[in-house]
Amino acid sequence: MQLIEHTSELSHYAYVVAFLCIVLGLMWGRFKAMHVFALPVLILILSGFMGIKYVYATAVNPSILTVMALIALTGVLKKTLPFHRIIDLLGNSSRGVLIKSSLITATLSGFINNTPVVALLIPLLKSKAQENGWNVGRFLMPLSFAAVAGGTITLIGTSTNLVLNGLMIENGIEGFKFWDFLIPGLTVTVAVLLATIILAPIVLKRRQEPTSADQPSNRQYTTELKVIPGGTMDGKTVKSAGLRNLNDLFLAEIYRNGEFISPVTPKITLQANDTLFFTGALDQVNELLDLFPKGLKTVEEKFEVDARHDLLEVIIPNNSDLIGRPLKQTNFRARYDAVIVGVQREGQPLKGKIGRLKLQGGDLLLLSAGANFTARNERETSLITINQHKRTTTSARGREQYFLPGLLMIVGAALFLQWSLLLSVGLILLLGITCGITHAEKLKREFNLELYALLILSVAFGSAIVEGGHAQHFIEQIALPLDPSAGIMLLFFLTLLLTNFMTNVSAVAIAFPIAAAMMQHYQIGHLEVFLPVAFGASGSFLTPSSYQTHLMVMGPGNYSNQDFIKLGLPVLVVYSVVALWVLL
Repeated sequence: MQLIEHTSELSHYAYVVAFLCIVLGLMWGRFKAMHVFALPVLILILSGFMGIKYVYATAVNPSILTVMALIALTGVLKKTLPFHRIIDLLGNSSRGVLIKSSLITATLSGFINNTPVVALLIPLLKSKAQENGWNVGRFLMPLSFAAVAGGTITLIGTSTNLVLNGLMIENGIEGFKFWDFLIPGLTVTVAVLLATIILAPIVLKRRQEPTSADQPSNRQYTTELKVIPGGTMDGKTVKSAGLRNLNDLFLAEIYRNGEFISPVTPKITLQANDTLFFTGALDQVNELLDLFPKGLKTVEEKFEVDARHDLLEVIIPNNSDLIGRPLKQTNFRARYDAVIVGVQREGQPLKGKIGRLKLQGGDLLLLSAGANFTARNERETSLITINQHKRTTTSARGREQYFLPGLLMIVGAALFLQWSLLLSVGLILLLGITCGITHAEKLKREFNLELYALLILSVAFGSAIVEGGHAQHFIEQIALPLDPSAGIMLLFFLTLLLTNFMTNVSAVAIAFPIAAAMMQHYQIGHLEVFLPVAFGASGSFLTPSSYQTHLMVMGPGNYSNQDFIKLGLPVLVVYSVVALWVLL
């Protein structure tokens, strides 16, 4: 199979231009990472500098398939592990809860994808904080930082490590052993946890006393509802309809016949199909829907809110395909079996018609969700649930009781017989299907096609740069005067910078060809150069957009960007110093 068609000076320039386009495109943040990689790869293929057959071969690369299988495995494990019992371990001391939740999160993140770990622990910490009168903002940012650090403990702790491992194997470089990360990962994790536990109460001091605004039930939303034709509010004034003196809820605007009416006076008469914009707390939004079931409805004609529908808070992750599109163009109701009844951005309710809003990463949505929401969202992966305000019933365990013993047997056999990671994960997934923990259709839904495409494109591009000698050519120009330690430190900080302004996987894809060329140039072992890349790519502490779990805690914790800089910067310094010390 031929990967590189040309290795001329022209091709060097072509790859440099493509490389710079990818870096700038990712840092700009206006495009999905998959699209940023797709265009340069397509241009290189069409120009003859890259063989297309290699892209096809990359799609069935065992390392990439292992990454996807492990993500599916996370969905199985989170259903079986006794997460609900964690709250009993936390105790009732504020400092104890901070320490214990951080330790638990870091440990779990070493073996399970960070996102579901944080998603499962957020409501537990909120419940504990409300029970004791604490501000939950004191715990959630340390929770996210612990998840990031804990992912460095093992090869499977984060997809970053797995992607890098796949790139190495694909290019004929010895891959990581499962426990290569253990000593440096534990050292770095302990340092981050200590720094966070010491600094968080000081840096987040203003959160020592709870405020009602920080409570999820009192978080402010803009809610959009319509007057039902012939209903109990049609033809009544605002005052007589009972909308004037609502508790913690304010009728801000009325939209009628293409015009906004504001301010809203008590004497304004409501008309059929008027759109009413309320600003208020979550609990009051829920109460509003219950108070006027025959007077108000959601703006979505085919979806009526009733007692069967859960009221959910969800967050828009940075990789969601909903970003940048007006809501009315997303076919939201049909896609998710839910309607949006409230929107919040950076702690503030948004004004204007919800259907015309263009969503951004980190936006909080208040949804009235039907019975199919969970299944459809698992398939789409464009929303992350952070609050559920109705409990759903759980089914009997049945064959589920046999899963954990079977899991232990497979893990033991894998360690003893040295099975491949892909085989081991495949057997665990098969066990999950057999025991009724999951099913084939659910695993199919959890297959993230966008991530899969990103992995294929980034691996193909990185491999092309290495095999064509382009990275080596680049390194010879800049690294010749540097000794190995200085060169590796430079690579570490480059990766660290990239990962705080783009996705971890993208940072790894950019850093890999440079690292591979550096290994050849300095004639050093693979661990000496690629472990610093892995740890550099995991140092996402500085901005809320740098890691998905940061976005998840930002709303519930009522954090600002400045909060992340205040705590994240000293933690990042500690992380960098300890990582370089243990790795070099």
